[in-house]
Amino acid sequence: MTQTTLLIAAFLGTFMFGVFSAFWGMIVPEIEKKVGKAATILLANSLGLVVGSIISGPTIDQMGNKVALAAGIGLVAVGVFVLGRVSSMAGGFVMALLVGVGGSAIVTAANTLVQDVATTDAARGFWGNTINNFFAVGAFIAPIFLARFIAGGMTLRKISTMLGTLCVLVFVYYLVIGFPPPKAAGSDMTAGAGEVMNHSLFWILALMLFLYVGCEGTVWYWLNKYLTQELNFSAKAAGNTVSLFAIGIIAGRVISSFLLGQNLMAPLVLTLLGAIGIAVSYTGVLMAREQSTVRLLATLAGVSMAPLFPTILAAVNIHFTQNTGTAIGLAITGGWLGYVFIPPSIGYVAQLRKGMFITSAAAVMLVAANLIALAIAR
Repeated sequence: MTQTTLLIAAFLGTFMFGVFSAFWGMIVPEIEKKVGKAATILLANSLGLVVGSIISGPTIDQMGNKVALAAGIGLVAVGVFVLGRVSSMAGGFVMALLVGVGGSAIVTAANTLVQDVATTDAARGFWGNTINNFFAVGAFIAPIFLARFIAGGMTLRKISTMLGTLCVLVFVYYLVIGFPPPKAAGSDMTAGAGEVMNHSLFWILALMLFLYVGCEGTVWYWLNKYLTQELNFSAKAAGNTVSLFAIGIIAGRVISSFLLGQNLMAPLVLTLLGAIGIAVSYTGVLMAREQSTVRLLATLAGVSMAPLFPTILAAVNIHFTQNTGTAIGLAITGGWLGYVFIPPSIGYVAQLRKGMFITSAAAVMLVAANLIALAIAR
């Protein structure tokens, strides 16, 4: 067991989660051909994310990251492999639920590994952002390859077999490498959760994740449709704009890794600047009409959003040195709940553009929550 092998384990975990996050968007039409409404399948995946983060945190504290990573990628392997072969809604729902539970366990464990590879607050911020940047890389690369496979006539069955096989290779890696024993365990599972939730700072950090993940989820859910429906962008132009958002996240996490790693900025100060940037740039996207301006603002929105998720979790790592897995798992649960509630709420507003201002309000609330977190953390 070395720091390098642990970092590779974390990189693989977040990268694979990025791949499967993009996987859903790409295969929705194929799922609808096989089992009907894809919305039910996507709901199952979202519910799995919530369940997975609740379970995996305490499991990590008591049994270690190896169990969570191996079990997580194993569940994803089974879920995605069978998903390409199901012919009923019930079967698709169960498999999507498994993928969600497994994926959430992977993300929770990958972020908890920061405690095992970093010994200073600056290092925790650096590695937290670097590890999570592999999610952005996976989410950026996967659609490129999946689009080519689908255009080339590859069936959902073959795609799921290929991705399932990739999961098995990662699973084997997790089995053969060594992991340190859980060093953040402070009590039994239920008592550990109680200790974490007894801190007001935890609730504010979880609220920040709720608001942030809702903001990012809005872009993935709705930006493409907004650009083509409201601004009359071509499908290609809209897709390129969303890609610029993803590139902004990748570039932004490189920048935030440097700022935190060099101790040039405290984590919650960086997230505050990011939250302000989200409120301005995202709202600017909704106000702009020129294609070049929209693209620039979408890129800046990606850069602004980049540090939020990993840096909030770095703050959790810094302030919760006992029951760390539980704290991270429960905080991530807040994020998944934001993903479940905020983007879908936009769909209930008659006019899409008006609905998307819900996320502008969430961004302003994120700024306020960040200010409260700064006050509590002092």
